[in-house]
Amino acid sequence: MEKITLFDSSYVTDNLGDQIIMASVQKHLREVFPQGFFTGVPTHDYPGQVAFKYLKEGDFAFVGGTNILSSHWLWYHQWKLRLTDLGRAGNPVLMGVGWHKYQDKPDIVTQKIYKKILHDTYLHSVRDKYTHDKLKDIGIDNVIYTGCPTMWDLTPDHVADLPEDKKEDVVFTLTAYLRKPEIDGKLLSLLTQRYRKVYFWPQMYDDLDYLQSIASTNASSALQILEPSLAGVKAAFTEQPVDYIGLRLHCGVYALQHKVRSLILEVDNRATEIGKNTHLPTCARDNFDLIENWIGGSKRPVLDIPLDNIAKWKRQFVSKAAA
Repeated sequence: MEKITLFDSSYVTDNLGDQIIMASVQKHLREVFPQGFFTGVPTHDYPGQVAFKYLKEGDFAFVGGTNILSSHWLWYHQWKLRLTDLGRAGNPVLMGVGWHKYQDKPDIVTQKIYKKILHDTYLHSVRDKYTHDKLKDIGIDNVIYTGCPTMWDLTPDHVADLPEDKKEDVVFTLTAYLRKPEIDGKLLSLLTQRYRKVYFWPQMYDDLDYLQSIASTNASSALQILEPSLAGVKAAFTEQPVDYIGLRLHCGVYALQHKVRSLILEVDNRATEIGKNTHLPTCARDNFDLIENWIGGSKRPVLDIPLDNIAKWKRQFVSKAAA
């Protein structure tokens, strides 16, 4: 039985999207290590002595699927490790991670940190080609583009079952930390005009306050607030026919996992780059012509998921796990 230590982004955060990511990360790691014993340590808070004990004793360590990498570690690092922790981080392998935002080349300190932390032989999996090229550019060559683990099961057979016709109701999300009230208010108004009911899912705590700040009286009458949990949005996707339109990338992918028609509105590099690489159905948040056309009905997406690369990344651990 292998000891697997997982840097888990769903701890110490109010972003429920991290739960969507980590559910897929754990599912696919379980396929690789069916008898593995998994222990999680946080990425959003600094690990303590118990976490470092697990990292030291573990057979493998992984960093799962979030936009955790950045170009200037000393200014901003989403992955909470102190400089004195770098030698105790367990030399983890990246699994479907991305870059914090569009940035310049990592500075020399950041380059040295990543080369010290990350495993130097196993292939690191990244979720977009932008991140792949960033790591290659600093001499980390053991990297492979796999897409996000949340998309690894979106096979041609799965996508073939996605609907093309408009549903009467829609699930909607906002991103409170990237506000554009005029555009988002116009979007909400459009949805309440075109759909019978608009189910709003607060993926983060502040999202509901933001919704209330942009919702008109007429829009409010059509809104229904979903339970702020993964179970709440899963029920919305599975208990009645709905579409998904929203600013939350991973909620949109979660919709596709449940065979719900989905349009993800781009707010930053994550949806833009993943959409560019995989043909995930995305568009600019202010492209109202495209949004209106999509609402009326859309063709199934033809996704380009790098299944061979995913299999190659998984395969490198199979012989080790079986040994």
